[in-house]
Amino acid sequence: MRDTLLSIHILAAGAWFGANVVGFLVNPRINPSAHAIATDNWHHTVVRIKQRYIYTPAQLLVLITGVLLLIAVDDTPYKMTDAFVLIGFLALVVAVLSGIYFARQGARVGAAYDAGDTEAAGSIEQRIAMWSLVDMAVIVVTMVAMVDTWGV
Repeated sequence: MRDTLLSIHILAAGAWFGANVVGFLVNPRINPSAHAIATDNWHHTVVRIKQRYIYTPAQLLVLITGVLLLIAVDDTPYKMTDAFVLIGFLALVVAVLSGIYFARQGARVGAAYDAGDTEAAGSIEQRIAMWSLVDMAVIVVTMVAMVDTWGV
C-alpha cells in the first residue's frame, strides 16, 4: 500500500510541477502581435485546463496520498508534525493561493487580448512568468524536503 500511495503522490507532484514548467516556457514564446486570436484562445483555454484537469486534481491527490501515507501505512515513522510534512501542507496553501492568482491573471490576459491591448497583456504575462518561478521554487523546495525528510 505504501508504494502505491507514494507512487501516486510523486506522479501527482510531477504533474503539478510539469504544468508550471510548460506554462513558464510556452507563455513568453507566444507572439501576441502576430497571433492575437491564438494567444487569446490559449489563455482562456489554459486557465480552464490547468485548474480543472491538472492543478486541482494533482494537488488533491498530493494532499490525500500524503495524509494517507501518514495515517494508513502501518509502522510509518513519520508524524503530521514532522518538518517536511508541515512544509508540504504550506506548499499546498501556497498552491491554492497561486492557483487563484494565476486563474485571475490568465483571465486578465485573455481579456486584454480580447480588447486588443497587447501591451497590457504582455505586462501581465511578465508578472505571471515571475510568479511562476516563485511557485516552481516552492514546489522544488518541498520536493527536496520530502526526499530528505527534513525534521526527522
